[in-house]
Amino acid sequence: MRTLAAIDLDKAKLDPGAVFHAPKDVLGAPGLSAEDKKAILVRWEEDADALLRATEEGMPPADNRRSPGELLRAVHEALQALEDTNCQSAA
Repeated sequence: MRTLAAIDLDKAKLDPGAVFHAPKDVLGAPGLSAEDKKAILVRWEEDADALLRATEEGMPPADNRRSPGELLRAVHEALQALEDTNCQSAA
């Protein structure tokens, strides 16, 4: 993960994988509101879902580091952790 000074929020919301190494890195990013983190993770979820559909249709993934299914699972885990944190802070 890059430092706060290097985080481009607009870029993170457009292409999360270009700014963060993994979905869980979004959770620890300093200076981002819970809404920003959720927006970034939701975009990543949409991207991972589209990639999963493409691979199911026979198109090979461009990034061989992790499968689209693993990425989608990691995004869901990060979204759940964010929701859990928000629920705890609201209580």
